[in-house]
Formats: sequence, C-alpha cells, structure tokens
Amino acid sequence: MKIQIRNLNSTSTPTLFHQYSMIDSIRDFNLTIEPGKIYGLVGSMGSGGWLLSYFLAGKEELLSECLDMSHSIVTLDDDPVNNEVLKRISCYVGEGVAEFPYRSFKTYPGPLTWKLKKVRSVADQIAEGIKRSGNPLTLGQIAGMFELTGLDKPKRYQGKIHRPLAFNSGERWRASLAIGYAFQKQLYCVPWIEPHGLFYILGQLGRKLLGILRDSGASVIIPVSDEKYIAGLADEIVYLKPCDFTKDDLADENAIKLTE
Repeated sequence: MKIQIRNLNSTSTPTLFHQYSMIDSIRDFNLTIEPGKIYGLVGSMGSGGWLLSYFLAGKEELLSECLDMSHSIVTLDDDPVNNEVLKRISCYVGEGVAEFPYRSFKTYPGPLTWKLKKVRSVADQIAEGIKRSGNPLTLGQIAGMFELTGLDKPKRYQGKIHRPLAFNSGERWRASLAIGYAFQKQLYCVPWIEPHGLFYILGQLGRKLLGILRDSGASVIIPVSDEKYIAGLADEIVYLKPCDFTKDDLADENAIKLTE
C-alpha cells in the first residue's frame, strides 16, 4: 500500500475524544507514505500535523466526494481515494476504527446502557475485527500483545477490555491500536497529543506497540513539535512549514479547547 499526497492545502479543526480541538493549517504539502514505515511529522502547533492525521483517517469533509485523478490530492496505489477508502484502511489512534465510531457519554453508564445504545466493548470490537478481516490471531493473543487487562475476569466485573473504548482510562491508546490491529488496518494516524499523552504513547511500551504495527506492514504517522520525541523510532522525519497563525491564535486557551 502506497499513499501519495500531492499539493495538499487545507485549514480545519481536527478533534479528539469529542473534547479537544485545534485550528490547524497545512500548505503545499507533499508526501509518499510507504508500507511498514513510521513517519514523524515535525512542526510547531498548528502547522498541519494533526490536520494531516485527521485527514488520512477519513475524518475531514474535504474528501467527502471521490476525486478525479487529474485533480486528486491523495491516491492509494495510484488510484484516487475518498473518505470511505481512507476509513477502510485507517485507524485513528485513541478513537479506534470507523466501523465503530468513538462514543462518549457525560455520565458513566452501566452495561445495560451500553447494550441499549449498542456500544461495543473493546473485546467486542477486537472480536469483530478478527471476524471481518480474517485475522489469524485470537482475541486473547491480541489482548496479550497490546497488554490489555481484564480479559480473564467475567464481564460482570467490567474488566477494562470489557468496557467501551471511551471508558478504558489509561489503556485507551493501546486499546485503539489493538482494535486497528484486529481489523488489520494499514494506516495508523496519531493525533496531536502534546502535552497530553505524548510521553505515554511514545514511552517504552508505546514504542514497542508501534513497532508491532510497523512489523505487520502498516504505516504510522506521528505529529510532534520536536524530532527528539521520535528519535530512534521514526523511519522518516518530515518537516512541516510554519503555520500562518499568530501566537495569540495558537495560545493554549484559544487553539486547544474543549468542545461541547
């Protein structure tokens, strides 16, 4: 799988967990994403790293219609793509896969509420991914690979793997990776997670799990502000152009906010 991005220009507001959002902009961007490689996108806040990740996960409306080859900005193995193609191959790290959109609730519901609202647990999603993709591994094997907990406990005790992704606390990042792995996704799109989550997902365990994805032939893109965060991990570092926003625009209280 080779993804080619040509002359991408966009300004948007990517989101994460239906809570965090940031104005982000990318200009005249070109990149070829090859299988089995980890890409570090290095640039300041708002310079397009998160937007690109959001875009390639099929969450940006600019790709809502299939693009003509002569005008396309994204191709997959030389064929133009739209949102549906990107959703089929991608996992948005933290939120999981498009087959089971991330669901959150203002109050913590119990298993009965999950059932009524048809919210699948992490274990359910992994099992469904194995079934749909023909993944040769079992639920237990994937849970072990990604160090998910609670599989050995009855569902009524609500071990973390038996909860919806939104309620996996510190395991949410690697649970989303496990779900993508079960579906045999080919592209993993990491959102902008500085400062929240950066050291967790790029720590020793995170690097191990990202290595598992790379070894499976998947591609991973990780936006960061400094290449030191991905030293020894990224196979290729891509430097993003400075954004067009002012410092006031990118102040934490203005650029990264909770969305209602």
